[in-house]
This record gives sequence, C-alpha cells and structure tokens, in this order.
Amino acid sequence: MKNSSITLSPFNFLKKNLGKIALTAFILGSSIQSNAQVIHKEERFLGDYKWKLGLSMNMMDMNFNHDEVPEGAKTLMMAVPSKLTLGYEFFPNLSVEAGFSMNKIEAGNYANDELILDDKNIYTFDGSMIYSIGGLFNLPIVDPYVKAGIGYLGFGDRNYTSGSIGGGINFWIADIGSLRDYRYSTEKWYRRLGVNVEAIGRKNLTNTTAQGSHAQFSAGIFYAF
Repeated sequence: MKNSSITLSPFNFLKKNLGKIALTAFILGSSIQSNAQVIHKEERFLGDYKWKLGLSMNMMDMNFNHDEVPEGAKTLMMAVPSKLTLGYEFFPNLSVEAGFSMNKIEAGNYANDELILDDKNIYTFDGSMIYSIGGLFNLPIVDPYVKAGIGYLGFGDRNYTSGSIGGGINFWIADIGSLRDYRYSTEKWYRRLGVNVEAIGRKNLTNTTAQGSHAQFSAGIFYAF
C-alpha cells in the first residue's frame, strides 16, 4: 500500500475543470438566449438582493490527482443534498460565502491511493471569496465565477485546515423564457431561484500528506434574498 503525497495544484485544477465550465456556460447561454432580449444583471430585479442561499448535491473524488486511479476506487456521493452555502455580495461582483458539506467514504474504497479500512465521515466548513465574471462582463442568464477559500476538513477522526480553489456557474431562471416579461410587474419568490453547478479542489494544509484532499463537484439550487 503506497503512502502517496499529492500536491493539489490550483492551476492544475483550474486547467482541468474551468475550461469545461466555461464551455458549458457558452453553449447553454447561447442556446437559451438565441432569440432572447439581453437582460443585464442590474435589470434582473427591482430589489437589490445581496444574499444567496444554496442547497446542492455533492460528489467527492478522493483520487483526483492520480493518473492511475486504483481499481475499485469510487466517486463519493450521498443520496440527499448535503452541501449548504450562504453568500453575501458586499461589493459589486465580489462576495463572501460560508459553506458546509458532508459525505462518506466506505471501507474498501481508496482515498489518494490508500485503502480505507473503516467507514469515514467527511465534513467541510469553508469561508470563501467569490468573484463574478458574469457580473463583470454583464452577461445575461449565466453567471460564471471563480472562488478561493480556507476552512476545516474533517476526515474520519482526523481534523485538518484546508484550502480550496475553483469556480462555477449560476443560471438565473428569471432571465429565461416567459419569466423575463414579468420581472417588473411583480417579483414572485420563485423568480429569485436559480441553478448552480460548481467544481473546486480542496487540499489538506495541516501536513504534507494527501489524506483528505479531494476534488468536489456539486449541482443544486440557490435563492436570492
């Protein structure tokens, strides 16, 4: 059994995932607004909704930085939404966010090339800064962003300080289809709902071992208020 020491490089992670995110944003944004009126960020609502509450499903890849994934290694995913975020935009396009997520790795799986002998719960608490690329360029419908943070990583009975970096896309349903035409007459609560997809890399910063480090992918909904 190898005791691998990986380096979760922010640049490698962004190179591997943000290109896919940007391509997805372009394709979806182009298809949704092919014949639509362009709606800029400041035109979306009458109110200034600075808070954003999110609930997502999350998946964890514990062997992200290995070219040869151990046979039998599985991506972790819970059957219920297990990632919760709360963000606040304190400056145009710049937000702070608190996030919590949980997952579980079962005995017999692998984490960074190490065989797991007992079931382990995985908990994360992060404080992050988020910069909205969609807001910067006044993009309608899709709001891609980048983020970086620091926090707590619980891996079984071990506790670590962790660093994270990545990005994602928010999709505003208020900009889509017939919902666009009624944003001024009334602001129903459901028009402040949206869809979020995100990919981040999270690294154990407490020591030089790879234990607990992973890539996390999530998809869910958010509500602006």
